[in-house]
Amino acid sequence: MRIIIIGGVAAGTKAAAKAHRVDPNNEIILYQDEAEVSYSACGLPYVISGVIDDERKVVIRQPEDFAKEGIQVFIRHRVTHIDTARRQLTVKNLITHVDAVVDYDRLILATGACPIVPNVEGITLEGVLTLRNISDLTRFKTVLTTFLPKQAVIIGAGYIGLELAEAFHELAIKITIVEKAARILPKFDAEMAQLVHDHLLENQVKLVLGDGLAKLHGENGKVTAIETESGKMIPADLVVIAIGVKPNVELAKAAGIELGSTGAIAVDSRMETRIPGVFVAGDCCETVNRVTGMPIWMPLGDIANLQGRVAGENVAGGNAHFPGVFGTAIFKTFNLTVAITGLSEQAAQESGFEPVSIVMKGSDRARYYPGRQEFTLKLIADRRDGRLLGAQVIGCGTVDKMVDIAATALLGKLTCADLENADLAYSPPFSPVLSPVIVAAGILNGKLTR
Repeated sequence: MRIIIIGGVAAGTKAAAKAHRVDPNNEIILYQDEAEVSYSACGLPYVISGVIDDERKVVIRQPEDFAKEGIQVFIRHRVTHIDTARRQLTVKNLITHVDAVVDYDRLILATGACPIVPNVEGITLEGVLTLRNISDLTRFKTVLTTFLPKQAVIIGAGYIGLELAEAFHELAIKITIVEKAARILPKFDAEMAQLVHDHLLENQVKLVLGDGLAKLHGENGKVTAIETESGKMIPADLVVIAIGVKPNVELAKAAGIELGSTGAIAVDSRMETRIPGVFVAGDCCETVNRVTGMPIWMPLGDIANLQGRVAGENVAGGNAHFPGVFGTAIFKTFNLTVAITGLSEQAAQESGFEPVSIVMKGSDRARYYPGRQEFTLKLIADRRDGRLLGAQVIGCGTVDKMVDIAATALLGKLTCADLENADLAYSPPFSPVLSPVIVAAGILNGKLTR
């Protein structure tokens, strides 16, 4: 059986490896239009800052590594058409510009997502960049080494924008963030997002909120300033567009593959479309929010790998299922770690729950133990049954541990009463005698039972 995979960053390469392990006798071919496969896009901001000293370290595997397992990887090859009736693909070699028609038995689409780039004047000026792939990283290096920028403007205050703010700070570049929304981090509740807002200001990041990009100004083909919708002029010799991404669904749509309500490709729990034998994984497809049961699009690297593993098993004849996501995410900006899982209080209200919440300070060690660090923890539960709905954690120390405990509690559909009595590890170097999650769950359970 010939299995063809379109796209080879996270989901596609994971699917290829899994399909080979399930049945090594299948012919597996992967087409990737970029020059690199199997790299960690999440590591790119840290290459820019210099924390990662060699960009090759974010490349996980090369085509020759896959070849050792009998998986054929063709870089700089773009699939331009899918004929699902004939089970054929049209593939363009981007080096020779020659087209070929290739038959397949089963197919996986892992076409990913691409940055949203606004159609404004000056968007093609030198020094205006996005950050999504290795090619973008190369452009970043050229701008940083050739033009030695002193003032950067980041359009968008999401995860990538805030990670890049830290990276530019490490390079002694002054930073302004322009965000069209009234506040940063809209997936977080306002009082939690405010903690990050204040931290950015403390690190000399200028914030322009409630104002979007209108125009880019330049001289001699190079960007010199941005103009906002309100008419504000902000000097810049480097501009990063970080307003989000959109799923690459054009190829699927043209082939008659159904899209879901989120605009990404619709799949079932086996990662299969309504066309038998056509599977999808990664940033181009939607999934299910496991708290609400509703479709959600969550373009994150770990989810892409999980979906790729399921699609790869099933395309080779298995019967694995991907149950959906809780929306767990984490990132770092300056000295803060910022994490979320499940629903925010606002999202819970909009989804028909009756949320009750608690916000409290916690620490990652016993109060008397050296090196103790603090964070702010918010837990949200449903008033009707006490079930945990979500958590947000912002601060220093073991923020990841706190959010992972909460994500696991969501997985088990635990109530605050359950979590209040959780048997979590304690020793002064690692935790207070009662974990902050246990303390917060107890306080929240008290509010629910009063």
